[in-house]
Amino acid sequence: MLAVVLGTRPEIIKCSPVIHEARRRGLPFSIIHTGQHYTPELDEIFFQELDLPQPAFNLRVGSQPPLKQIAAILNGLYDVLSDLKPSVVMAQGDTNSVLAGALAAHKMNLPFAHLEAGMRSDDWDMPEEGNRVLAGAVADYHFCPTTVQRDRLAREDITRGVHVVGNTIVDASRYFSDVAKANSQICERLGLGQQRFALLTMHRPSNVDEPARLSQIMDCLDQTARALDLKIVFPVHPRTEKALRDANLWNKYESGSFILIKPMGYLDLLRLQSGAQLILTDSGGVQEEANILRVPCITLRANTERPETVTAGGNVLYAGANSSELSALAAHMIQKERNWACPFGDGQTAKRVINILNLNV
Repeated sequence: MLAVVLGTRPEIIKCSPVIHEARRRGLPFSIIHTGQHYTPELDEIFFQELDLPQPAFNLRVGSQPPLKQIAAILNGLYDVLSDLKPSVVMAQGDTNSVLAGALAAHKMNLPFAHLEAGMRSDDWDMPEEGNRVLAGAVADYHFCPTTVQRDRLAREDITRGVHVVGNTIVDASRYFSDVAKANSQICERLGLGQQRFALLTMHRPSNVDEPARLSQIMDCLDQTARALDLKIVFPVHPRTEKALRDANLWNKYESGSFILIKPMGYLDLLRLQSGAQLILTDSGGVQEEANILRVPCITLRANTERPETVTAGGNVLYAGANSSELSALAAHMIQKERNWACPFGDGQTAKRVINILNLNV
């Protein structure tokens, strides 16, 4: 029995190929949803669009301070895992749900498989850095996207159970981008027509929690869009919407260069990514998807745990708020030939993961 612990939109997407592969082979699995993301836009729609079974368990921890959230997940997982008695517990990435899943499995003497292991930003102001390092410290299986993560784990004296398998986001993106092109009507609904546009996603505390920084970066993005004759389609994360409204900035950016919309399903997001001239993001997963879809990306951070995207040539880092700098960088990226290679594998990651886990019961 494979127990899959997940709690956020990226985890649902990236775990889905492994779940589909287990189902295809007739292997038993159980999805345990922590409820870390709980709105329909960030949760239910992804199960529907990715053709996933509903979770067998939902801990419904909701939004809480990180320590209370992790404690609530641990408490719920103890009861669920005691009943399931899985042969392995798997989680993906670097969220509070992942850390709690890793700690619960470790304390219950259950093997823990860390999907997307070994990623590091070396930025301990990011809460995700602590989550992924601590989860990796107790993992039994480390499924690394590339040799970069394998080598990083080796520098941390982690060499047992390390496997370079690729990233399941390639499996998901390649399959569902074709589905999105055939089925998503998001560009038509937004009236984009022939309008050139950039796609923006932004939710990191370093960008949105401080009103002065949020105002500076939004002004910078607005001026860049005007300089390059772009619209900016911005699916606004609940955290960012609250920050904009609390800072009395929502009305300022509700029109003009920005198209502010609610978070969307995976198919609509893939359609927008594929059609964009440029992607601006502080999300790790969106950096990967941009690379896979060969859309130029500017990461609005000083660092990234996906350095392969920068090395490949499809991504650059920018942590400033100077419109002249960002405009020049954006113009350069838009003009680049979209011929970089995808470093994250061949779309067969899920098969490798299931083969290595060798699930029989």
